[in-house]
Amino acid sequence: MRINARLDEDHKRKLEYLMRATDLTVSNIIKQAIDALYERVQRSEGKSRDLLMESGFVGCADGPKDLSVIYKDQLDTSIRSKHGDR
Repeated sequence: MRINARLDEDHKRKLEYLMRATDLTVSNIIKQAIDALYERVQRSEGKSRDLLMESGFVGCADGPKDLSVIYKDQLDTSIRSKHGDR
């Protein structure tokens, strides 16, 4: 994939510094930056999921395992039993 990016002066200066300091190409610097951000986001999402699972919130309610599929039927039955067929 080819990338065309516009950089402000501050980011241009940082990129040029990185190229001199690491002797890497722009492509390799971008690849490493993407890898670093990807890893950070993945770790963050994993922590959020783990915290939610550890909280006991997930799976704390009782009900049909397929409720996400049959919820409309459940609502219809509940409404009919409360209000009858109108």
